[in-house]
Amino acid sequence: MVILDADLSRVRRDRDFGRIEALVSLWVKESGRPVRPIRLTTNVPIRGNGPIRARLIQDAAALASSGLAPDTSLPRVA
Repeated sequence: MVILDADLSRVRRDRDFGRIEALVSLWVKESGRPVRPIRLTTNVPIRGNGPIRARLIQDAAALASSGLAPDTSLPRVA
């Protein structure tokens, strides 16, 4: 899985737990499949190594590659 682009939205700080939560949109390309978006809500500790943005994207990418991300290529049933 190759991440082509990433965007953060709905970023908020949870002071009680010392974490940053955000909705991360990843544009990914997998071999043999077209480019598709994956949207995940994830959170990371406020204190840590590296920029918060990079840690949020890295955590979302780890969730997406582990198979915990919803498959957005399937049609939604109402």
